[in-house]
Formats: sequence, C-alpha cells, structure tokens
Amino acid sequence: MKLLKTMICAALLVAGLCACEKIDVNKLEGTWSEQYDPTIFAMDGSVEYTFDGNGRYQLHVYDALSGESHDYTGTYAIDLVNKGTITFDPQMSDYSSVTYKLVKLTSKEMEWQKEGTTYSQGTWGSDYRHFERGK
Repeated sequence: MKLLKTMICAALLVAGLCACEKIDVNKLEGTWSEQYDPTIFAMDGSVEYTFDGNGRYQLHVYDALSGESHDYTGTYAIDLVNKGTITFDPQMSDYSSVTYKLVKLTSKEMEWQKEGTTYSQGTWGSDYRHFERGK
C-alpha cells in the first residue's frame, strides 16, 4: 500500500511539472499584432507592439472609426522567476503601469492575462490579450 501511495504521488508530481509551460523570453523580441477570432470579437482598428529585446517597446494603435493612428514608446520589465509577468512602464510612479501574466509565448503566438483578473471572452482586448507575430 505504501508503494502504491508513493507511486501515485510521484506520478502527480511529474504530471504537475510537465503542465508548467516554460516561457522563453527571447521569443518576445519582434513585432506582434493583436488578433482575435473575428466571429467572436471584431476590433475596430489594430494594435501592434514591437519589442526590442532590451526593455523598450514601440506601440502603434490605429482606430478605424476615426481614421487616426498613434505611436507610443515605453519600457517593459519581465519577471519570469517569480511571477511570469510583463510590466509596461514599471518606473511610472503615478500607478499607470500595467502588469500581465505571460500565459503563452511561442515563436508565432502570445497571450497575456492582466494581473488580478480571470479569463472570459467578454474581456478580450482588455484583460485578456492575444497576439500573433507580425509578418
């Protein structure tokens, strides 16, 4: 009986460790376009981040309704050791920085979930963000 319990605990430990997806921060560098399933959520424009790999980003936002676009620059910080997060403009003292959990980061796809929120389709584009690598 003791051997069976030990084997079950070992199997659960291995399964738990395998379920953890390791985030490779080197895949962040480059240009990412925010994309969603258009049958569920249609964006009225576009959002594109370019990460330089040295803690700086450029953000290009296009609003199709007004026909206007805006460009922004800023800094980001990655915390993979403790929380697996990306924080935008972490030096801001006026609480305007925002932190997202890096849910997924592959060479072609990236997903973020805003810290302190839970996933639901109704939060696409705000609390939950989905990106595809720019062409």
